[in-house]
Amino acid sequence: MQEHLRKNYNQEFDIFGYPQKYKDLVLHPILVKDISIQDLFYKVFARPKNYIPNVEILKTTYLKFLIYVLSETFGPNGTEVVEAIIDVLKYITKKEVEILVRQKEGVGLDSVELQIKIDNFLFNENDFDNIREIVLEQNNLSIEYIESYNPELEVHLEFMNRNTADINFQDQIFTFCAIMKIPLSEVEKYTLFQFGNLMEKLLTLKEYDLYKPLLASGQITLKSGEIKHFLYHSVKSGRYDSILMNKDAFMAENKDAFG
Repeated sequence: MQEHLRKNYNQEFDIFGYPQKYKDLVLHPILVKDISIQDLFYKVFARPKNYIPNVEILKTTYLKFLIYVLSETFGPNGTEVVEAIIDVLKYITKKEVEILVRQKEGVGLDSVELQIKIDNFLFNENDFDNIREIVLEQNNLSIEYIESYNPELEVHLEFMNRNTADINFQDQIFTFCAIMKIPLSEVEKYTLFQFGNLMEKLLTLKEYDLYKPLLASGQITLKSGEIKHFLYHSVKSGRYDSILMNKDAFMAENKDAFG
């Protein structure tokens, strides 16, 4: 997240599901129960842009990228992308939303200026970029994670995760409820941030309970990595951390080969 946004971002609010603020806007987190909005959220806010080797796309705003570059991925009529953006913003702000288009001097994407009207306030394209970063963060994602997308590495990541590729959000919810012995009516009130972090802690705890005794008794050994203690500090992983090795770790594991 950009430093000027980080200064006004309250991370403690995410823990308890409170909204974040941007200028005059109150931005509400997405709840687990609102699955249709989740799908739109990922489609609208989580599309990587900066990997595309096109100067015009690289320098344009994310809002223009959505409306003029990705519109076909939303539907055949060209209006579906605008409707999706409005629906997500309505949910997040709990306000009426309208996207305004104005022609101006310029060529290509520079010949159009976009504004977002939320109630009586106008926000420009750069505001939308900032809102995107805040909304990603409060819903357990980050701009860094999204924009680190690399098509070649993505193929390797998909291959490594092939055995769990069919596990969806429904599976995660039912598994969480079954292990925790809590009803769905409890989980539906969680935010995506809360659920994602709780699920991570739960799986780590289960792994610790399963493997730590075996490791301590010598029944198993680890070739690499470690069994995390059940009380550990959570750090957001990079998109490809599971398939990329740190240079120092690689050299240490292969020191015999390099002399």
